[in-house]
This record gives sequence, C-alpha cells and structure tokens, in this order.
Amino acid sequence: MKGKLGESEALSIDSGVVLAYLLGEDLGKLVRDEVLSEGRRVHFSRTAVSELFYILCRRRGERFARETLEAVLRSGRVSVAASDDIDVEAGAYKCARSISLADCYVLAVAKVMNATAVFARREADMGKEADRKPFDVDVLFLENMTGRKQGKGG
Repeated sequence: MKGKLGESEALSIDSGVVLAYLLGEDLGKLVRDEVLSEGRRVHFSRTAVSELFYILCRRRGERFARETLEAVLRSGRVSVAASDDIDVEAGAYKCARSISLADCYVLAVAKVMNATAVFARREADMGKEADRKPFDVDVLFLENMTGRKQGKGG
C-alpha cells in the first residue's frame, strides 16, 4: 500500500471519498487539494455512483442527492469507469475476499485503469483482508494521511 497520494496520477475512488468532500468532513480538504487536483485522472465505478446517490439521499433528501450527483458528474473532475472487464474483476475480488461489492468495484477499477484505489477510511473488513493477504493493486486510506482516525470503521 502506498503512503502518499501524490505518487499516483490515476485514482479509483470510493464513494466515501466524495462524501467526505461534499459533506464537509475533516477529510474534505484533503480530497479537494489532493484527490480532485488538476492533472489527476479520477475514476468512479457505477456502483460508487449509486452508493453516493443513496447515501446523499438518506442524509439530505432525494432532490439534494440528484442535484449534487449531477454536479459531480458534470464537473469533469471524475470519470465513470464501466466495462465487462471491470465487472469480471469485481466479481473475482468478491469471490476471493470478504469485502463489500462496492469496495470490490473500487479495486477492480483500479486494476483495469492502472490506478491507486483510494478509500476515505480503513473499515474493518478491508483492514482484515489487507492484513490477511495484500491486494494486487495499490490501496490508500485517506485517514492514514491525516495522522488521526476519522469517523466509523477506522
């Protein structure tokens, strides 16, 4: 696992990364300055799009979720990556690992797009799997870059 975001030009991000920014969490400044910075290719899976929508919808309502998601997708800062190869890789991760399907998609996009997989927090299942057997892509948890734990699951 890499320790610095600056080492990778391409990123595959989890919905929690965008949520940290949109909801004004402590990690939001790091997301703005490092993840969504100029010159970086940032990829998002279709699963992450859906996950971002439903979390925003539950927290702030459907209208807010739709408007915010549309703005994120129109911004040009994040591209949605979808392909049969990504679906198969996500399935392979899910077959081999005890992690959520959404996390498998972040890893699959990273593998297919030759990117670093970026998560806001090291949740218990991801941590356990990383400790059990290293992932075959670079994985970075933003909370590790701040020197302190952030929110749940860290």
